[in-house]
Amino acid sequence: MQNNKRIVVSGSPGGGKTSLIEGLKKNGYTTFEEYSRTVIQAGQKAGTANLFTTSPMRFSEELLKGRKEQFEQANHYPAHNKVVFYDRGIHDTYAYLKAIGKATPAWEEHVYQYQYDLIFLVTPWRDIYAKDAQRLETFKQAEMYYPFIKEVYSKQHKIIEVPQLNLLERISFIESYIKSYG
Repeated sequence: MQNNKRIVVSGSPGGGKTSLIEGLKKNGYTTFEEYSRTVIQAGQKAGTANLFTTSPMRFSEELLKGRKEQFEQANHYPAHNKVVFYDRGIHDTYAYLKAIGKATPAWEEHVYQYQYDLIFLVTPWRDIYAKDAQRLETFKQAEMYYPFIKEVYSKQHKIIEVPQLNLLERISFIESYIKSYG
């Protein structure tokens, strides 16, 4: 079994996380997709337009389950440079609950049992923000979530903010950082 570094790309909804993950995947890295899209799509197929707003606890429990599975799978893959990337991580679940006033001490205790090696955060970026079938937040909501995400990860992890550059420059920034990080 590999001993891969677990690296999360998180931050503001619509800030370019998924594009970064896709670019890193094209560069040969093992990546895990944003699991919330899977949960949102399942809810939509069952007739619920936005499961997070109608049942935030049920949504979060499903999300946590999937993200924990992704966390555990990290060392089952041979990884380029022994690094795997996640499009959001376990801690995002707690951050979103905090943002809407539904967080509990039990949720906090549970997510802080998990440790990633490094966190890259993308900041709110109006110029690239776009809604889609699973990104249901307004840009104002996306801005609102960011400080909660940063706070939750900062409690336990080293945070690196990704500058607002073009996609190739952002990918290069991340790759350069992980090479120097060791």
